[in-house]
Amino acid sequence: MEAICRLDLDSRILRRRIADRLTRLIPADSYCFSTIDPMTLLTADQVSAGLVPEAAAAAAHNEYLVDDVLKFAALARSEVSAGTLGAATGGDPESSHRYRTVLPMIDARHELRAGFVVDGRCWGVVALFRGGRRPDFTPADVGVLWRLSAPVGAALRRAAHRAPDDTAAGPSEAGVLLLDQDLRLFSENLAAKLWRDELGPSQAELPSAILEVAARGRGAELPAYGRIRGRSGRWLSVQASPLSGGPRPAAIAVTVHPAPAADVAEILLLAYGLTPRERDVLARVVAGLPSRTIAVELHITAATVQDHLKSVFAKTGVRSRSELVATVLGL
Repeated sequence: MEAICRLDLDSRILRRRIADRLTRLIPADSYCFSTIDPMTLLTADQVSAGLVPEAAAAAAHNEYLVDDVLKFAALARSEVSAGTLGAATGGDPESSHRYRTVLPMIDARHELRAGFVVDGRCWGVVALFRGGRRPDFTPADVGVLWRLSAPVGAALRRAAHRAPDDTAAGPSEAGVLLLDQDLRLFSENLAAKLWRDELGPSQAELPSAILEVAARGRGAELPAYGRIRGRSGRWLSVQASPLSGGPRPAAIAVTVHPAPAADVAEILLLAYGLTPRERDVLARVVAGLPSRTIAVELHITAATVQDHLKSVFAKTGVRSRSELVATVLGL
């Protein structure tokens, strides 16, 4: 597993390789392996096996709108980043809304979840499922995922700044979708249809990234926001807001468009594993400040600024300031 994590792979390919090996190590009938925005803790791009498309909306509803155990955001913040539904409910899985509503849709009775966390940030989550004929996942299975949390998290972090091999293009304008209270598509513009293809082929009506953001947006006063990397390699911004007034059934508005440079830079700074001081220096380099000015603002010497820059160059794989700025801003 750690050898797979060291490979320089596109995020989707990496997750499929990890999941293939993981489900041989911990047998499962189906799985869902998603990246997660480390800032918002919204799950984004998903790879899965053995799941039915109809379960996606129900899963998103449970994750963000229902009080339940073992939520991904909670695992991302927990010292123990893995657990089973059986243990989390004290041996009474029927008390879980997800057990009663989502698991029957995929013919599952047992669930094992984990977050992949490195340096205090979660970069991905996985859920493994077993049908009723199999025994529940064991504490040893939980231990395996807990030990894999950091190496898989580091691999997903590296993959966040690697452009996918698929270079399919997306539209330049924003896509707008209107959803009803059950997260079903009510109406959309032409750009939205194109953006849905950019977010990945799916048999479901809507990509999981849109469903996840829409579910959180439906239950929030402020717009929900997620950053997702599309098949073309571009970072996309997905935002969802509840609607008020006017005729129903449209209840949620979702917009999809290329992410602003500042938002991309924020996620890449984390993905490159820069230290807080390196991020301070880089932010000022992007702003066009010379080393002497950076040194004065940060109360360090110009030589120390150069040392930080050398480290940033090594981590981002560039050789000059201009390359660095272009890399961070996606120019």
